[in-house]
Amino acid sequence: MIIRITAFLAVVFLALAGAPAMAADPVTGLVKSDPQPAADSLQPGLGVTYYAGVFNSTDEIPGWAKYRKGKKGEPILLLDYNVGDGEVLTSGRVDEVAADIRGFIRFDEVGTYTIAMQSNDGIDLTIGGKSIIKDTEVHADRYSELVPVEVAEPGWYDFHLLYFEKRVTSTVELFWNAPGKTGSLDFVPAEAFAHTP
Repeated sequence: MIIRITAFLAVVFLALAGAPAMAADPVTGLVKSDPQPAADSLQPGLGVTYYAGVFNSTDEIPGWAKYRKGKKGEPILLLDYNVGDGEVLTSGRVDEVAADIRGFIRFDEVGTYTIAMQSNDGIDLTIGGKSIIKDTEVHADRYSELVPVEVAEPGWYDFHLLYFEKRVTSTVELFWNAPGKTGSLDFVPAEAFAHTP
């Protein structure tokens, strides 16, 4: 309950107090997953592999993964984690962990989505082969810019998020507005995420 209340307050913050600036240029050229995943092959949420260690940048995670075996975690159903000094995502750890999060995100409408994240520590988000949000270093809770993302075709798109938490507190939240929607951003809903085992 505390997590959900904190998450709700984060959305209110985006809408009212110190909302982040809009990025200057929209992200274009997202490529749909090809082939589109079959409905009977999809499972809810995003797949995740964890790596225990001290990280200072998301740039370190791929190199680390080459030489260390990661630990599969329970799927992440919703990116709405603002947990202070509690468990980092579904890792079972409270500190010093990186997450390689993969799956699909579904855009149901053609048009421009507005996407933003709040994080603590680093994030590197790619959707449909395009870099969306990068805030790769150690930092306290902060919001990204509001990023306009143009979607030319509805469907499933590859989703890849690198994230790490170094010490003390962890936050990773993903928000959006669908085309034509204004006002406060909402959490990207669980039904927009899927993965294949």
